[in-house]
Amino acid sequence: SGGSGHYRGGDGIIRRLRFNEPMTVTTLSSHRRVSPHGACGGDDGLPGENGVERANGLFERLSGNDQSELSEGDVFVIKTPGGGGYGAPG
Repeated sequence: SGGSGHYRGGDGIIRRLRFNEPMTVTTLSSHRRVSPHGACGGDDGLPGENGVERANGLFERLSGNDQSELSEGDVFVIKTPGGGGYGAPG
């Protein structure tokens, strides 16, 4: 997920949290709509994503600043953004 460049941007990570009882989840995160910018000709990194995989298989995408009610068996998924690259690729 890191942007291309002479020095490639770092990749984001994926965290998956399964809930064993009903819970309210609140997120406060950035770079979910706007990609992290590259510098000095480097490409942008990919934006992050927040969401809930429901126990019934449906996926509900959340915005960067959001709240959701989770039930037993639901999985909260956080994909952090990649960093922008530095310097022109190649």
